[in-house]
Amino acid sequence: MSGVGVEPSSRIGVTLDLILKTLIASSEFASLEPKNWEAIAHLIPGTSAVQCARRYEELLSGGGGVALQHLTRTMTNAGLNTSTSVTSLCESETSRRSASNSRPNSSKSKGTKDDKEKSNTIKDGQFRKDLSQKGPIMVIHVCDEAKNLKKDFQCPRDLLVQEMKYFAEYLSTDAQRWEEVDISVHCDVQIFDWLMKYVKRGSKEFPNEPKLEANNVVSILISSDFLKMDSLVLECIKFCHKNMSDIVATPCNMGCINDRLLTRISDLFTHNEADDVRDRKDKFKSKLFSKMIEKLFDPDVVNADSPEQATTLFRCSICKRHLINKMKTLVKCMPSRLTIDRTGQMTFSHIPDPTFDVNDYILELKGQLKTWRDVYWRLWGTVNCFTCARCGDVFPLTEFGHCSYHPETARYETEPGGVTSCVGVYPCCHQKSVRFDPTFINKGCRVKDHIVNLPSGGDGEKATKSPMQSVFDDLLLRRDVICVPYQRLCDFR
Repeated sequence: MSGVGVEPSSRIGVTLDLILKTLIASSEFASLEPKNWEAIAHLIPGTSAVQCARRYEELLSGGGGVALQHLTRTMTNAGLNTSTSVTSLCESETSRRSASNSRPNSSKSKGTKDDKEKSNTIKDGQFRKDLSQKGPIMVIHVCDEAKNLKKDFQCPRDLLVQEMKYFAEYLSTDAQRWEEVDISVHCDVQIFDWLMKYVKRGSKEFPNEPKLEANNVVSILISSDFLKMDSLVLECIKFCHKNMSDIVATPCNMGCINDRLLTRISDLFTHNEADDVRDRKDKFKSKLFSKMIEKLFDPDVVNADSPEQATTLFRCSICKRHLINKMKTLVKCMPSRLTIDRTGQMTFSHIPDPTFDVNDYILELKGQLKTWRDVYWRLWGTVNCFTCARCGDVFPLTEFGHCSYHPETARYETEPGGVTSCVGVYPCCHQKSVRFDPTFINKGCRVKDHIVNLPSGGDGEKATKSPMQSVFDDLLLRRDVICVPYQRLCDFR
């Protein structure tokens, strides 16, 4: 058969001419020596390498052939997907066969430079006015296995490529700009119908943009992300941010949202907004707080909700407190760790526990507190701190209720000779008290809330809440989760 030419008007001849004329337009293929005719023949059943090479030479010399505008429109029956790119024809046989699938999974080609320049220069509103002027019509076969339904959709090629960039990788060669190609998609029919209305929004057929709703936004988000509809993905993410409580109340599957989309959604939430989400079945709330925990430990993230980060979190092997490096010399440790620095200030020297593992600690908190929401707030309270205006201590927010005091003043006995003793006793707890104690270690037998002096956010209508005020308000609102029970330092011995 290799010695007999292919009839140009036959189905095989039509397919062969379409591929070869595409290759003729490619300078890359023209400069390729030797040309791999065996690989091209594999793409077109019923042809040989000799026939492909001979027909290529005939087309180069301008001889014979059938006008391309009269070609058969559907090429899939010939075993070829016309979305195969020119460069893929020069690759291995395996990669070419994978490119012939009716629904390719991935590709790295980005379309021609002319396509990009055209989409940048034409205004979107003008582009949509008349769909009949947007290139050949693409037929999209949608198969809904769940409902056992099939439906065909039509869309102009240029509009489809502009809106669904997934197809731009396969429909951007010049020879296909005016050829119709059949595309098969496995998707919910109703969701794809919504997507088509979005693609054609602003046209005579669909002058208004379809509305996102709580019961369809998740499916649309997943589909639009797969089809690379960037503007729609952003709209869905913003809708999720504003309507998350309504979304989780619907019977949607939140588990299909991938980690990348989850990160983009969580980035829009403050921790107060995440806390306000009403999620009775916990479809999404724990995932939001899991992402917020990740942000606490990410050194590259500027977190408006937390002035401090947890990247340097450690446990002191002496006092067993969990601290960050900033608190290392400020928060008290055991009396034996008290030192005087070169400026005469008292400082404490905590010793990091080498056996401490932050992942084990987080899992331990999860076991104690049960939810990722509570774990986040406990960690947030651990890494942020205030200074008490009454006792002068720097304290983590988890120790907000640990300001120690004596309900009664110390009593000092008068010694013989009328001299008052330097050592007294607190009647409330019978602890000894000295008149001059520069360490201020034994401050009380009972505890109450610390007093925090907060900076003013300004006066008048333009007054704004300072970051410290916001942190303090968050602490008061969730102190039952953030704060830990009081223990004396000696209890850790």
